[in-house]
Amino acid sequence: MKLSLMVPTFNSAETIERTLSSVLAQSYRPLEVVVYDEASQDDTRSIVQRVLADAPDDIATRFLTSDDNSGPVEAWRVILHDVTGGWCAFVWADDVLSERYSEVMMAAAGRAVRDGRAIVSCSGQVESHGELRPYYSDEAGILTACEYSEAIFTRRMPLTQICAVYRTDAARRVFDRHIRFDNPLGIDYNRFPYGNDVGFLSELASEGDGVELVGQRLVTLVDSSSSMTRRGGREHMWQMRWQYTFNQYRVWSWWAERGVPGAERLRTLGQRRLALCELALGRTDARRRPRAYASAMAALLDHWRLDYQRDHHSLDEHRRRAGAAAGTVPTPHPSQPASGRKSHQA
Repeated sequence: MKLSLMVPTFNSAETIERTLSSVLAQSYRPLEVVVYDEASQDDTRSIVQRVLADAPDDIATRFLTSDDNSGPVEAWRVILHDVTGGWCAFVWADDVLSERYSEVMMAAAGRAVRDGRAIVSCSGQVESHGELRPYYSDEAGILTACEYSEAIFTRRMPLTQICAVYRTDAARRVFDRHIRFDNPLGIDYNRFPYGNDVGFLSELASEGDGVELVGQRLVTLVDSSSSMTRRGGREHMWQMRWQYTFNQYRVWSWWAERGVPGAERLRTLGQRRLALCELALGRTDARRRPRAYASAMAALLDHWRLDYQRDHHSLDEHRRRAGAAAGTVPTPHPSQPASGRKSHQA
C-alpha cells in the first residue's frame, strides 16, 4: 500500500524545512510526498524546492503551486485529490514527524484494511518555547467512532489530522462535508479553519468499524508563531471553541438520528458546550435564554468530570465517569481490552 504525505504550505518559511526534512526521513515504502503552496509571499517556495531536490530517489515527490489564495481548507482539498496513495495523511508545515511514524502507522493500516477500518490514530507531544510536553494519552486499542470522537472532544486524543493516516477514498468522500456549511453564527469554516478536522476525523472513524490507537507519540505538534491554534487561542478563543464544538455536534446529531449507540449522550455534551461558548461570546440571544445558563453550568461540570488534561485519568475511568453521568454503563468496542490498553503491538 502506498502512503501519500500531503504538506500544504502558506508563508511557512520559518518552519517548513524542519517539517519537510522529517517527512523525507520516513522509511516506509512506497512513499509519496506532495507539497502544495498557495500564494506564499516569503521564501517558502525556494526552501521547498531546495529540500525536495535532496529527497531520496525512492520517494516520489511533487511540488504544486498556485498564485491564487482559495483559503486553507479549499487548498487542502486540492492536494487531497492529487495524491495517488491508497492511504494518506496531512502534515502541517510547522509540525514534525517521528522517524517511526510511517512504519508504525502503515503497519496498523494493514490491520485496518483487514478489519474494514478507514483510519488509524497515534498520539503526539507538544513543543512550546523549545520544551516538550507529552500532552495527549498514549493509550492504545480499538475505539468505536463515538469513543474516538469523544476522546478528541475531551482532549484525550489529538484533534489534528496529522496524528492519523486514513484511506484516501474515504477521506475524499468525507472531506467536502467539512469545508463550508451552514451554522448559526454564519462563520466561514474555510477562512477560519477551526473544527473542520474534528468532524472529518470523527466521520472517518464511522466509515469503518472504529479506529485503532497505536499508543505511541509519533508527532511533535509545534506551537510556532504561525500556528493556527496559537492564533485562534488568542484572537478567536471562544469562536474557535464554538467552531470545534459545533462541527462535532453536527456529526453527533447525524449519528443520533441513525440510532448510533452513545451518540445522543455526545449530542447533549455538544449542546451544553455550545451554550457556554455563546454566552462567552456575548451572544444576546443566548443571554436571553435562562436555560442557556443552566446548560453552560452543565458544560463546566462536564469539563471538570471528563476533560483528560485536568487529571489524566485512564480510559476505563473515563468510561465509568461518563456512564455515571448518563446513568448507564458504557461498553467498550468488542475487540477493545477492558483496560483500554493495546490489543496489537505496532
